[in-house]
Amino acid sequence: MKHSALFVVNPFSGDLPHKDEIVRSICDQLPSYDIRIWKTTGEQDKEKLSKVLGEVSWELILVGGGDGTIKMVAEAMEGKDCCLVPVPFGSANGLATCLGIESWEDSLKSLASGTRKPMDLLEVNGQVCLHLCDFGFNADLIRKFEEGHERGMPAYLKNSLASFFELKPYRFEVNTGAKKEWVSAKMLVIANGTKYGTGATINPHGRMDDGLFEIIALNPEGMQEWVELTYGLVKKELDGLDFVQTWSRSSVRLLNADDAPFHIDGEPVAGAESVEIRIGKRKICLYYLDS
Repeated sequence: MKHSALFVVNPFSGDLPHKDEIVRSICDQLPSYDIRIWKTTGEQDKEKLSKVLGEVSWELILVGGGDGTIKMVAEAMEGKDCCLVPVPFGSANGLATCLGIESWEDSLKSLASGTRKPMDLLEVNGQVCLHLCDFGFNADLIRKFEEGHERGMPAYLKNSLASFFELKPYRFEVNTGAKKEWVSAKMLVIANGTKYGTGATINPHGRMDDGLFEIIALNPEGMQEWVELTYGLVKKELDGLDFVQTWSRSSVRLLNADDAPFHIDGEPVAGAESVEIRIGKRKICLYYLDS
């Protein structure tokens, strides 16, 4: 008897060519699964998917998209006892990268290896966050990316270069319960995962199953410190940089005093003046590849 699987595909994510052919190839290479393909439309996807998930006791969910698509699927999977495997089709595939999955072939390898474990989910003002969210520089890049007409990594890089000359620090109040303090940062990151989709390591000591997340404030000034930051992100060596502060917590309340741009798992969020983050009460089962 075949296992039941749902393949959620976001046809609008990323710029990967021949996506339909890749989906068919993946299905062909999983003969032990009876796979139903379900495509997002951008209109009430979460509500529609929740109904589909309630129709069958799915044993596996494949998600062809980026971080935002996986976030939507995870929210729709509330209360469902099944495991998820990312298929990195998006412009930003940070969660998949954290799991060692950098291509659709890696997705198949993770299934073949059977390596999976429950990962923490964050609650960010009531929304689910799997990978990371941040204020400031990177969130502003994502906002410009969403407002533009270009997709893919070249568009990210072009917007990054343009934003470099617009940088300014934002003020945040970080309230961990035991202590409140004000920090200035060009980017404030809430990291459950460890890496961005580019492979840059923002949270080298983080784990996605330890009941904690990291708050990382970055405030480089001048070209020299930007070079040091870039080196640290590539070499996984942010420790010791004077312009980087890190806290590990299970909850935090943030006051975004200067209305810095904000996103959750690659999705821009408006009206984020006060943001409360905590480890959620539930976890999600994810396949991964050992590094």
